[in-house]
Amino acid sequence: MKINTQEFDITTFPTHFINPNQIRLIHHGQASPDRRIEEMIKTMDYVDSRFSLDLMLVATYHQDYFQILKDMTENRKNVRIIPPVSFEEIIPFSLDYDIGIFLVPPTTYNLQMCLPNKFFEFIQARLAIAIGPNPEMARLVKQYNLGIISKDFTPQSMAEELNKLTKEQILHYKENANQTAKILNAEREGEKLLGILERVCEA
Repeated sequence: MKINTQEFDITTFPTHFINPNQIRLIHHGQASPDRRIEEMIKTMDYVDSRFSLDLMLVATYHQDYFQILKDMTENRKNVRIIPPVSFEEIIPFSLDYDIGIFLVPPTTYNLQMCLPNKFFEFIQARLAIAIGPNPEMARLVKQYNLGIISKDFTPQSMAEELNKLTKEQILHYKENANQTAKILNAEREGEKLLGILERVCEA
Protein backbone atom coordinates (compact mmCIF):
# COMPACT_ATOMS: atom_id res chain seq x y z
CA MET A 1 0.00 0.00 0.00
CA LYS A 2 2.29 2.76 -1.29
CA ILE A 3 0.18 5.70 -0.21
CA ASN A 4 1.39 8.92 1.37
CA THR A 5 -1.03 10.28 3.95
CA GLN A 6 -2.45 13.68 3.01
CA GLU A 7 -3.11 15.49 6.29
CA PHE A 8 -6.14 17.75 6.11
CA ASP A 9 -9.59 17.66 7.60
CA ILE A 10 -12.36 17.61 5.01
CA THR A 11 -14.95 18.30 7.73
CA THR A 12 -13.69 21.89 7.88
CA PHE A 13 -14.85 22.46 4.29
CA PRO A 14 -18.18 24.27 3.80
CA THR A 15 -21.16 22.04 3.06
CA HIS A 16 -21.35 23.34 -0.51
CA PHE A 17 -18.00 21.67 -1.19
CA ILE A 18 -20.20 19.06 -2.89
CA ASN A 19 -22.26 20.55 -5.70
CA PRO A 20 -25.48 18.50 -5.67
CA ASN A 21 -26.02 19.26 -9.36
CA GLN A 22 -22.50 18.36 -10.49
CA ILE A 23 -21.27 15.18 -8.83
CA ARG A 24 -17.87 14.26 -10.24
CA LEU A 25 -16.62 10.67 -10.47
CA ILE A 26 -13.09 9.58 -11.26
CA HIS A 27 -11.43 6.31 -12.20
CA HIS A 28 -7.71 6.05 -12.84
CA GLY A 29 -5.44 3.20 -13.87
CA GLN A 30 -4.36 1.10 -16.81
CA ALA A 31 -6.53 0.82 -19.89
CA SER A 32 -6.51 -2.97 -19.68
CA PRO A 33 -9.18 -5.06 -21.45
CA ASP A 34 -9.50 -7.52 -18.58
CA ARG A 35 -10.72 -4.66 -16.35
CA ARG A 36 -13.73 -4.07 -18.63
CA ILE A 37 -13.54 -0.29 -18.28
CA GLU A 38 -16.30 -0.05 -20.87
CA GLU A 39 -18.73 -1.14 -18.14
CA MET A 40 -18.04 2.08 -16.21
CA ILE A 41 -18.61 4.07 -19.39
CA LYS A 42 -21.92 2.27 -19.96
CA THR A 43 -22.91 3.02 -16.36
CA MET A 44 -23.07 6.68 -17.28
CA ASP A 45 -25.92 5.93 -19.71
CA TYR A 46 -28.15 5.07 -16.75
CA VAL A 47 -27.27 7.73 -14.17
CA ASP A 48 -29.18 10.96 -13.76
CA SER A 49 -27.95 14.32 -14.98
CA ARG A 50 -26.03 15.11 -11.79
CA PHE A 51 -23.18 12.74 -12.58
CA SER A 52 -20.11 12.93 -14.78
CA LEU A 53 -17.12 10.58 -15.07
CA ASP A 54 -13.47 11.33 -15.81
CA LEU A 55 -11.26 8.42 -16.84
CA MET A 56 -7.55 8.96 -16.26
CA LEU A 57 -6.10 6.05 -18.20
CA VAL A 58 -2.61 4.82 -19.02
CA ALA A 59 -2.65 3.01 -22.37
CA THR A 60 0.96 1.89 -22.73
CA TYR A 61 0.25 -1.76 -23.53
CA HIS A 62 -3.25 -1.71 -24.97
CA GLN A 63 -3.53 1.04 -27.59
CA ASP A 64 -6.28 -0.74 -29.55
CA TYR A 65 -8.43 -1.12 -26.45
CA PHE A 66 -7.73 2.49 -25.47
CA GLN A 67 -9.02 3.59 -28.88
CA ILE A 68 -12.23 1.60 -28.31
CA LEU A 69 -12.74 3.45 -25.04
CA LYS A 70 -12.06 6.79 -26.71
CA ASP A 71 -14.64 5.97 -29.37
CA MET A 72 -17.17 5.09 -26.68
CA THR A 73 -16.74 8.45 -24.95
CA GLU A 74 -16.94 10.42 -28.18
CA ASN A 75 -20.71 10.95 -28.13
CA ARG A 76 -21.29 10.77 -24.38
CA LYS A 77 -21.51 14.18 -22.77
CA ASN A 78 -21.01 12.91 -19.21
CA VAL A 79 -17.81 10.89 -19.79
CA ARG A 80 -14.38 12.02 -20.86
CA ILE A 81 -10.84 10.63 -20.95
CA ILE A 82 -8.29 12.96 -19.39
CA PRO A 83 -4.47 12.90 -19.51
CA PRO A 84 -2.75 10.92 -16.75
CA VAL A 85 -0.70 12.60 -14.04
CA SER A 86 2.35 11.24 -12.25
CA PHE A 87 1.92 8.77 -9.39
CA GLU A 88 2.78 11.47 -6.85
CA GLU A 89 0.08 13.76 -8.27
CA ILE A 90 -2.81 11.26 -8.29
CA ILE A 91 -4.07 12.01 -4.78
CA PRO A 92 -3.78 15.82 -4.94
CA PHE A 93 -5.41 15.81 -8.38
CA SER A 94 -8.28 13.62 -7.16
CA LEU A 95 -9.18 15.98 -4.31
CA ASP A 96 -11.45 17.94 -6.66
CA TYR A 97 -13.71 14.94 -7.22
CA ASP A 98 -16.58 13.52 -5.17
CA ILE A 99 -16.56 9.77 -5.85
CA GLY A 100 -13.93 7.25 -6.85
CA ILE A 101 -15.43 4.45 -8.95
CA PHE A 102 -14.05 0.98 -9.70
CA LEU A 103 -16.50 -1.43 -11.32
CA VAL A 104 -14.41 -4.43 -12.35
CA PRO A 105 -16.14 -7.70 -13.25
CA PRO A 106 -14.29 -10.77 -11.87
CA THR A 107 -12.90 -11.94 -15.21
CA THR A 108 -9.94 -13.47 -13.33
CA TYR A 109 -9.45 -14.65 -9.76
CA ASN A 110 -7.02 -11.78 -9.15
CA LEU A 111 -9.65 -9.25 -10.21
CA GLN A 112 -12.31 -10.97 -8.14
CA MET A 113 -10.18 -10.66 -4.99
CA CYS A 114 -8.45 -7.40 -5.90
CA LEU A 115 -7.60 -4.72 -3.37
CA PRO A 116 -5.80 -2.26 -5.65
CA ASN A 117 -3.72 0.79 -4.90
CA LYS A 118 -6.40 2.99 -6.45
CA PHE A 119 -8.83 1.95 -3.70
CA PHE A 120 -6.51 3.39 -1.06
CA GLU A 121 -5.78 6.41 -3.23
CA PHE A 122 -9.51 7.12 -3.29
CA ILE A 123 -9.47 7.04 0.50
CA GLN A 124 -6.44 9.31 0.77
CA ALA A 125 -8.15 11.75 -1.62
CA ARG A 126 -11.15 11.74 0.75
CA LEU A 127 -13.54 10.44 -1.88
CA ALA A 128 -16.73 8.50 -1.45
CA ILE A 129 -16.24 5.08 -3.04
CA ALA A 130 -18.42 3.23 -5.57
CA ILE A 131 -17.46 -0.38 -6.25
CA GLY A 132 -18.89 -3.68 -7.40
CA PRO A 133 -19.22 -6.61 -5.01
CA ASN A 134 -15.54 -7.63 -5.05
CA PRO A 135 -15.23 -9.21 -1.58
CA GLU A 136 -12.01 -7.61 -0.31
CA MET A 137 -12.90 -4.08 -1.35
CA ALA A 138 -16.47 -4.57 -0.17
CA ARG A 139 -15.24 -5.73 3.23
CA LEU A 140 -13.42 -2.44 3.83
CA VAL A 141 -16.19 -0.28 2.36
CA LYS A 142 -18.61 -1.87 4.81
CA GLN A 143 -16.19 -1.82 7.75
CA TYR A 144 -15.48 1.89 7.43
CA ASN A 145 -18.77 2.95 5.76
CA LEU A 146 -17.00 4.48 2.79
CA GLY A 147 -19.58 4.35 0.03
CA ILE A 148 -21.78 2.18 -2.14
CA ILE A 149 -21.53 -1.40 -3.43
CA SER A 150 -23.57 -2.39 -6.46
CA LYS A 151 -25.59 -5.61 -6.25
CA ASP A 152 -23.74 -7.06 -9.25
CA PHE A 153 -21.24 -5.97 -11.88
CA THR A 154 -23.68 -4.58 -14.43
CA PRO A 155 -23.78 -0.90 -15.37
CA GLN A 156 -27.48 -0.78 -14.49
CA SER A 157 -26.84 -2.04 -10.97
CA MET A 158 -24.08 0.51 -10.33
CA ALA A 159 -26.19 3.32 -11.77
CA GLU A 160 -29.08 2.33 -9.52
CA GLU A 161 -26.92 2.77 -6.43
CA LEU A 162 -25.41 6.04 -7.65
CA ASN A 163 -28.83 7.51 -8.41
CA LYS A 164 -29.92 6.90 -4.81
CA LEU A 165 -27.12 9.07 -3.41
CA THR A 166 -27.83 12.43 -1.82
CA LYS A 167 -25.40 15.24 -1.26
CA GLU A 168 -25.52 14.54 2.49
CA GLN A 169 -24.68 10.87 2.00
CA ILE A 170 -21.71 11.66 -0.24
CA LEU A 171 -20.40 14.17 2.27
CA HIS A 172 -20.81 11.57 5.04
CA TYR A 173 -18.81 9.01 3.05
CA LYS A 174 -16.11 11.59 2.35
CA GLU A 175 -15.89 12.43 6.04
CA ASN A 176 -15.54 8.72 6.80
CA ALA A 177 -12.76 8.50 4.21
CA ASN A 178 -11.04 11.40 5.98
CA GLN A 179 -11.00 9.42 9.22
CA THR A 180 -10.10 6.14 7.51
CA ALA A 181 -7.17 7.77 5.71
CA LYS A 182 -5.48 8.11 9.09
CA ILE A 183 -5.79 4.35 9.62
CA LEU A 184 -5.28 2.75 6.20
CA ASN A 185 -2.03 4.32 5.02
CA ALA A 186 1.56 3.39 4.31
CA GLU A 187 2.82 4.61 7.67
CA ARG A 188 0.42 2.43 9.70
CA GLU A 189 0.79 -0.59 7.44
CA GLY A 190 4.58 -0.24 7.49
CA GLU A 191 4.53 -0.41 11.26
CA LYS A 192 2.52 -3.64 11.09
CA LEU A 193 4.97 -5.15 8.61
CA LEU A 194 7.96 -4.25 10.78
CA GLY A 195 6.23 -5.85 13.74
CA ILE A 196 5.71 -9.08 11.80
CA LEU A 197 9.34 -9.11 10.67
CA GLU A 198 10.57 -8.54 14.20
CA ARG A 199 8.51 -11.47 15.48
CA VAL A 200 9.81 -13.71 12.70
CA CYS A 201 13.40 -12.75 13.45
CA GLU A 202 12.91 -13.42 17.16
CA ALA A 203 11.37 -16.86 16.54
